[in-house]
Amino acid sequence: MTTARPDPIADRAEALFRERYDANLRRTDRLFAALMILQWAAAIAIALWLSPYTWEGKVKTVHVHVKIAIYLGGALSAVPLVLIWRRPGWVITRHAVAVAQVLWSAVLIHLSGGRIETHFHVFGSLAFLAFYRDWKVIIPATIVVAADHLVRQLYWPESVYGVTDPEWWRFLEHAGWVLFEDVFLISACLASVREMRLIASQQAMVEVTEGKAKEMEIAANIQTSILPRDLDVPGLETSARMQPAELVGGDYYDVLPVPGGCWIAIGDVAGHGVRAGLTMLQAQAGLAALVRHDPDARPQALWASLNRTYFDNVRRRLRHDEHMTFSLLRYHDDGRFEMVGAHEELVIWRAARRESEIIPVAATWVGLAPDIRPLKDERTFRLDPGDILVLYTDGIIESRDAAGNQVGLDAVCEVVRRKHDRPVSDIRDALFALSGIDRPRDDDASAVVLRYRRRAGEAAA
Repeated sequence: MTTARPDPIADRAEALFRERYDANLRRTDRLFAALMILQWAAAIAIALWLSPYTWEGKVKTVHVHVKIAIYLGGALSAVPLVLIWRRPGWVITRHAVAVAQVLWSAVLIHLSGGRIETHFHVFGSLAFLAFYRDWKVIIPATIVVAADHLVRQLYWPESVYGVTDPEWWRFLEHAGWVLFEDVFLISACLASVREMRLIASQQAMVEVTEGKAKEMEIAANIQTSILPRDLDVPGLETSARMQPAELVGGDYYDVLPVPGGCWIAIGDVAGHGVRAGLTMLQAQAGLAALVRHDPDARPQALWASLNRTYFDNVRRRLRHDEHMTFSLLRYHDDGRFEMVGAHEELVIWRAARRESEIIPVAATWVGLAPDIRPLKDERTFRLDPGDILVLYTDGIIESRDAAGNQVGLDAVCEVVRRKHDRPVSDIRDALFALSGIDRPRDDDASAVVLRYRRRAGEAAA
């Protein structure tokens, strides 16, 4: 059985909508709490003003209207007030408020003797109920209004219309105008909810986009922070740089000093972006652990162990198919290098001959198979004092120059030839300038440039 992948924007939009909708329900509940108390006080005042007393013979008593205002009005207000206090925002609370509010209209109409002006309280009540933005609360309110007018027209018409013999269809006329208002109020509620959802969706999109940008920035900072900061290795002048196509890239280089030399690695995960960057981090962490465990291991042993870890994590656990071009070099301080892996050709500037030498690599990619020990192809070469070694990723040679032509390996060799007497940092910068460092690129680019000086402690030539 497959499950739908979560949509962070939709989930966040729904959460924002519910939060704001619930806040509006609670705010409207508080509004009606104040209105219930105000209507209760107003009803008592109206009853005392219009008919405070009645006479029965020689006895003066409080008029029944005053008792209705005090006791019935208090009961009408008490139920919604308790619900608002105990369960604000609850669906039952707002429906209780809706029924109580239109019953207040009925009480005030009765206390005023059925004055037509007091009937406007019904329309005002329905408009206030629309503040909930829940069209369903208008339905019970409308039913109560129509039922109240029908029952009182049948049994006590003077209390609702102010006359003793209204037309039989009078309640239908009043109910019709209520329904007329309902159409607009319900439409306004639905439109308001749609607008709230739209605003929530827009905010969610902004939040998720900004959150992803922040996460990308954090990932980029993590990636750049694990690149070697100290390239100081005895006998080597070294400079390196990595320029991702996006904030996070899949290129990788490392320089790990060990007694008598260092380990140098360069690699390129298929693709670029966050997934390639995270995959690259696994390779970096795996190699660092292996070197720390056995700094004097043979290059092919470390290479095979790294492949095994990489294959298990990426292929079996993550179920991804990213492979990695990767070259691993063991430098000895006498100028000797042992190399294994499959990556771009190495460029060596031979200072004595004043020409470039290309060393091809012929092995297999990391991550294609669980065991690549039978596919190893270890090579050995040596640098003489003044020789320059250039390692790079395909983002250098496959990039386009200003004219749109592919850079290629010959251009890299030409840069080394022209800059061979300059600091290695200048050669590195010239390679990136060649590949358009200031232009948008389709792939990550990395370069490691080192010059062999001589074994530590040897006298200068």
